[in-house]
Order: sequence, then C-alpha cells, then structure tokens
Amino acid sequence: QRGHTMTRSRGFFIVTAALLVGGAVWLNGQSRTASGQLSPQDLYEIELVVQGYQHGIDIGPEDSSWVFTPDATFEYLVGPTKRAVSGQKALKEFYANLRKQNTTRTIRHVLSNLIVKAAPGGATGTVYNTTIEAPLTITAIGMYEDTYVKTSDGWRIKKRFYHQDLPAATGKP
Repeated sequence: QRGHTMTRSRGFFIVTAALLVGGAVWLNGQSRTASGQLSPQDLYEIELVVQGYQHGIDIGPEDSSWVFTPDATFEYLVGPTKRAVSGQKALKEFYANLRKQNTTRTIRHVLSNLIVKAAPGGATGTVYNTTIEAPLTITAIGMYEDTYVKTSDGWRIKKRFYHQDLPAATGKP
C-alpha cells in the first residue's frame, strides 16, 4: 500500500510541476505581463521598426513606408506649419520620393534615447534624431513621437510626429 501511495504522490508532483512550468512558459509568451508592461520581445520588435525607418530613409533598400500601418499618419512641422501624410498610398509615395532625394546626398539619421511605454491598444514612444551629412555636418536635431500597434505583420507605427528642434524646421523629415 505504501509503494502505491508514493507512486501516486510522485505522479501528482510530476503533473503539478508540468502544469506550473507550462503555465510559466505560456505567461512568458504573452505580449503583456499582468502589470501591463511590454514583453522584451515586443520592445525588441518595436526597436527594429524604429531602426528600419531610418535605414529606409538613408540607404534602403526599401523606403520607410513599410513601418506604418495602412491607415497611419506621419505629421511634421515646416516652420510653424504642421503637415501630414496619411494612408498607405500617400506614405509610399512620400517615402519613395524622399528616398530618391537622399540617394544624391551622403546623409545618415542617427537615433538615440528610444523610450517605449505600454499604452491602451499598443505602445507609445519617443526617440531623438540627429541628421548628419557629409562632410560631418549636423544638419538637424529633432524628436519622433510615435504610437505603435501590433498588427498581423508585427508592430507598426500608427502615428508619427516629427518636430525639429535645431535648426528651424525645413520640411525634411
């Protein structure tokens, strides 16, 4: 009888341990923890989108429109005037044109201090942008303010606002 009870106890222990481990693995795989925070994977994927945007502007090979949702909006200041580009087709045209302009210049957009926070429906973030052109001239300093959402294609930018702090805004994002 004692051997049968030990076997049953051992089986109960194994099943309980398997359920605990399985539950921990499942919880770890969720996009958000119970505290509403983004997972490390979410943060990594958002950072790839933010970095991919800059590559699309500077060196490609594709333009930056892929980082946006189909109904996204990119807003930016030209002097005191706010301009906006909205929707997949308009964003594709805007960034394809910008990409063509940048192929004739030696230009790099350098990002720093990316901050991403969980928000209702996704996440928000800010990142500093410094634009450098040859021969080693800083031509702009500004910040992107983003709203991110998770889509079937992964994290994408739903809304992006760029404000250029130095020098005065010129209309070049």
